[in-house]
Amino acid sequence: MSQKTKKIYSLLSNTHVYSLVQKIMSGTSFREKIVKTFIKKKNVKVLDIGCGPAEILNCLPQVEYFGYDISPIYINYAKKKYKNRGKFFCKKFTNKEVKKLPKFDHVLLLGILHHLNDLEVKRLMQLVKKVLKRNGNIITEDPIFVQKQNSVAEFIIKMDRGDNVRRKNGYTKLVKKYFNKVKSKIYHQKFIPYTWFVMSCKN
Repeated sequence: MSQKTKKIYSLLSNTHVYSLVQKIMSGTSFREKIVKTFIKKKNVKVLDIGCGPAEILNCLPQVEYFGYDISPIYINYAKKKYKNRGKFFCKKFTNKEVKKLPKFDHVLLLGILHHLNDLEVKRLMQLVKKVLKRNGNIITEDPIFVQKQNSVAEFIIKMDRGDNVRRKNGYTKLVKKYFNKVKSKIYHQKFIPYTWFVMSCKN
């Protein structure tokens, strides 16, 4: 994983600071909007890789939720707040973990791909493909660089912790090798200016 963690970026390891920044940037509300679009049914199985404090549970119906994150601070927060609403693991998502898990209807990769280099994304796609049900889907959401981008949005995205923000083709080519159906959409946020990229990937 490639991301900035020193100086001011270290503040984001604090759950409350992270949540506040997400709310200010409308990241929380945007993710909730996207996830609600794809996950409407109850009792489906949802895998959230890089779940952070698992606040996406605030907008999900009653589901069987599995959250993975390498931050003990985030995972401890999730366990205390959401308790039996999900299963939370402070671990890297590896092939060893895949063997322990059921098949999922939805896999969430929210704000994850731009923290990974190309090789890491390919390895992750190989893993999630193994745990995805036949008609299941993967939902990704990341910042993106586009032509004629709002200068404020471009500046903020350049300051992101993730070192691998890509253009559209950079994201899609990495997943099309593993999934036959890839739908994508670019969203332009007006306030605070930002540009989001969302993909839905199916077998």
